[in-house]
Amino acid sequence: MNIDNLTIPELVVRLKLAAEKCPRCEGTRETVFTARGRDNIVNCLECEPIHDALQHLEAAQKLLKDI
Repeated sequence: MNIDNLTIPELVVRLKLAAEKCPRCEGTRETVFTARGRDNIVNCLECEPIHDALQHLEAAQKLLKDI
């Protein structure tokens, strides 16, 4: 994927598709509940960087949308 010509919304969509097509976990994300009642989302090691990037891009997209 050539990211030089993509807008943030297009990049978010393509990263979500890439995460859903992960050969290891097929896009599923486990929620692990801790003793303190918090829930932690655990990604597989292959698609964890994709979800990390999505978190930042979705925040940027929300900020830019409000401007």
